[in-house]
Amino acid sequence: MSKISVYMNQQASHCSYEFWRERIHRSLFRSEVLYRTPKSLSELNILLRQDIANNVDTIVSVGGDGTVNTLIQELAGKDIALLVVPGGTANDLASELGHKGSVDEVIRCIREKQTKSIDLININGRYMATNGGIGFGGDVARRINELRVKTPAFKKVMSFTGKSIYSFFVAQELLTGDFDTYDFEVDSQELSGRFTASAVWINNQAKVADTYSIAPLTKNDDGTFNMIILTHPTRALLINCFLKILRGIHPINDPHFLSVETSKVSLKFATPIDFFGDGEVFEKNDQFNISSLHAGLNVFSLKLGQKNLTPLAPEQVALS
Repeated sequence: MSKISVYMNQQASHCSYEFWRERIHRSLFRSEVLYRTPKSLSELNILLRQDIANNVDTIVSVGGDGTVNTLIQELAGKDIALLVVPGGTANDLASELGHKGSVDEVIRCIREKQTKSIDLININGRYMATNGGIGFGGDVARRINELRVKTPAFKKVMSFTGKSIYSFFVAQELLTGDFDTYDFEVDSQELSGRFTASAVWINNQAKVADTYSIAPLTKNDDGTFNMIILTHPTRALLINCFLKILRGIHPINDPHFLSVETSKVSLKFATPIDFFGDGEVFEKNDQFNISSLHAGLNVFSLKLGQKNLTPLAPEQVALS
């Protein structure tokens, strides 16, 4: 009998404890399942380390990308598979793994043993699984996270709007926010020098929010990641770049859209600045040493063997 621990983030926008527990129990009734609902980061870390020490077979994350980011700090390099059940708003990693269907379908990954290894990105010792960066974009993530904490009703808004809430905040930031730029040094084998830019994006997968294809050739299992530097000197040029991305046009001919694939890079700033990753704001620093941890995380993925899955029975279809 396999041992499974399910971590539920009850603060995530689309996460209801009873809803998820009922459906997970229905799919995993033959397994030994523990349900974890930690009330603090320290409690989560204690429980997760206990699970690792007890050699659990699988960790299930029910929440958003922030929940995943917390879990991978301990799971990186471990021989424990992570199943990501989309329970947040953006659900970037869940979407990348093909987890867009019913809860029952996603949980079936465990029974079918559909696992693969993906890369993680190490930023000054903290891991990231999806996308992140510095400057524009990070400001959007920061504002949304602050509203989640300070305004309880905002969670209901996010539940109603879903991923489109990010489009609204991006548009607002582009049109009315400060057009801040940053001077910094880049040191990598593929690209080096001094730059002035409104943002640096670090991408472990092609899409953000399963909508915006900002790095279409990027994969999360090849030992490299994508770095984009936005050097647009005016707000108008930056808006034009974003409009292309929104229309599904990769701005490859934009001279201010610098994009490279690399496995290691160092970014140096004059003053400490925030880095955001997996929808979370990391600690401020004036230097970020970024590298790929190849095959650093074992995950379940519906993209593996989808054609061989047997059809779901009508009663197994989730009511989400």
